[in-house]
Amino acid sequence: MKNTHKKIASILLSSTLALSTCITSFAFYQEPKSKKGLLISSQEPEMLADLSNLGCKQVVCNLASYQNVNAYDPLARKCRSDGITMTMILLNNFGASDSNLLPVGSPADGVGNYAFNVSTAEGVSAVRAYARKVASHYSNSVSNWVIGNEVNDAVTWDYSGNMNIDEHAQQYAQAFRIFYEEIKKANSEARVFIPFDMRWNARGALEGHYTVKEYLPKLNEQLKDLDYGIAWHAYPVHFFTKPEFLDDDGISFDLDTPNINLKNMDVLTNYLQTEEMLSPSGQVRHLILTEQGFTSACENGEERQAEAIRQAYEIAKANPYIEGFYLSRQVDAQSQEAAGGAFGLWTRNPNASRDETALAKKKSWSVYQSLN
Repeated sequence: MKNTHKKIASILLSSTLALSTCITSFAFYQEPKSKKGLLISSQEPEMLADLSNLGCKQVVCNLASYQNVNAYDPLARKCRSDGITMTMILLNNFGASDSNLLPVGSPADGVGNYAFNVSTAEGVSAVRAYARKVASHYSNSVSNWVIGNEVNDAVTWDYSGNMNIDEHAQQYAQAFRIFYEEIKKANSEARVFIPFDMRWNARGALEGHYTVKEYLPKLNEQLKDLDYGIAWHAYPVHFFTKPEFLDDDGISFDLDTPNINLKNMDVLTNYLQTEEMLSPSGQVRHLILTEQGFTSACENGEERQAEAIRQAYEIAKANPYIEGFYLSRQVDAQSQEAAGGAFGLWTRNPNASRDETALAKKKSWSVYQSLN
């Protein structure tokens, strides 16, 4: 009888091991309980609690390649325990443990973020290893992944050296596909997004500031077999000088508009409903608004900021194709304040050793708390 039990146990163990090798991915997605989201400024306990106090059901964070992969474990635990949808933006910068992630050998002037390097075999290998590492680590906590930052700006936010728009789009598409594959292997339900700024048809001053209108179709041609989503930055036109956006000049409600923000967001959602932009299953692609800020650094700024946030959120809430609205940011950032961008729901403590240390709630905090 003992031998029989051992044989049965052995068979069950073998079957379990065989089954485990067939499972290639975890299946997890935290459906958002509302569209209200926030870019978090700190993982200090009081600022994590601030998410719940505000009633935010979504949160976004930036993980840079030089950070430890487990840097956002406290936030991940908070999201899992409280049912908050977590979105993670993956950025590439100098200081990473594997220099092959970088497309250039030394920092370039004026560059905020770099493209993930797929121009060499070593780069491709490094990108895939990094993608696998972060995707595996957050497979049961991150629902939405954003690869890079404002990738249509190949000068400042997705720099990979001197190349034309077709070369840049091809390299970003290749890197995106690597991340997409590794993320889906780790979590089949995760969603993966391409980030754009608000310059739909407004070209920047320098070559490499591409418009989304010209750049997105090039990416779609190479990635239309994937269920990618769009992460949009819906800033007001004059976001460093005033919070209002409904009176933005030069905005139109057709595909010739220079910018797309909350004033004319229907232009984007209508475009995403066109046949050539649908997902492989024929659905409208997922859309989240991962970055928009409304400054309070102006006359009567706190009142004006609060009203702009209320108007923007109500527009996003009413649009059925927008799945998330993420305010930038929880606390004012010193670097943005210098340019006039006091976007936070909290003022910053100028005497604190760490930037984005909260000092006091603005009027916009209570207004945002009241929205659902």
